Amino acid sequence: MKPGLEGGRGDVRLYDTIDSTNDEARRLSEGGETGPLWVRALEQTQGRGRRGRTWLGEPGNLFTTGLFTLTCGPAEAANLSFVAALAVAEAIDPFVPPHAVSLKWPNDVLIEGKKTSGILLESWQGPHGFHLAIGIGVNVRTSPDGIDQPITCVADHRRTGQSPVSAEILFEGLRARFHDWFDLWAQQGFAPIAKAWLARASGLGQPMIVRLPHETLEGRFHGLAVSGALQLEQADGTIVDVTAGDVFFG
Repeated sequence: MKPGLEGGRGDVRLYDTIDSTNDEARRLSEGGETGPLWVRALEQTQGRGRRGRTWLGEPGNLFTTGLFTLTCGPAEAANLSFVAALAVAEAIDPFVPPHAVSLKWPNDVLIEGKKTSGILLESWQGPHGFHLAIGIGVNVRTSPDGIDQPITCVADHRRTGQSPVSAEILFEGLRARFHDWFDLWAQQGFAPIAKAWLARASGLGQPMIVRLPHETLEGRFHGLAVSGALQLEQADGTIVDVTAGDVFFG
């Protein structure tokens, strides 16, 4: 078993407004906090996504970061982005139509094919060990404009007869499911996480384009490597492991 999240589901620090929940998690770690700890804000002014992209922080949506001190290394800790994605998906499930939620590599959660959540992992070595911040943003009530892909919010897909969901309710479901999935990962490794993630994967077996910093690859989405890398099957049958890139289907 991989130690690292002793202490249950962790305390929650709630802020009215904050620059970035990931930044606050890092500040707390520098002050001696080791976690598990969840930082949540009602509004976020300087949120960010992958590759420095902005993640807008409008009130009514969910902005949270889990802070953890782990004994594994960065490569293995990267598996927790898939744990987080599963937790977000299962937190959203009760509030939208059945089978509406899917997952897109590496860290997007979709509702009916449109992005509603993003996940950003950041790690650093501190005086108390290897620290990991798992930043999660979910469009609960509103969807920001100016995004370069189809985007939506949970409220726009409300299941018939279901009361409106709040960021607080969604957060509590997310936190509970994250720790359940973490326990499974700690006991059995990445295999059951990958299996559950692939069961929800968007585009599995379908043609895809992966844009890398210096080249573009084409092929079919074959699956996940044990590292969590995307496996791209090229026309000649060669399997290429992609560790980072922007994915497009169709």
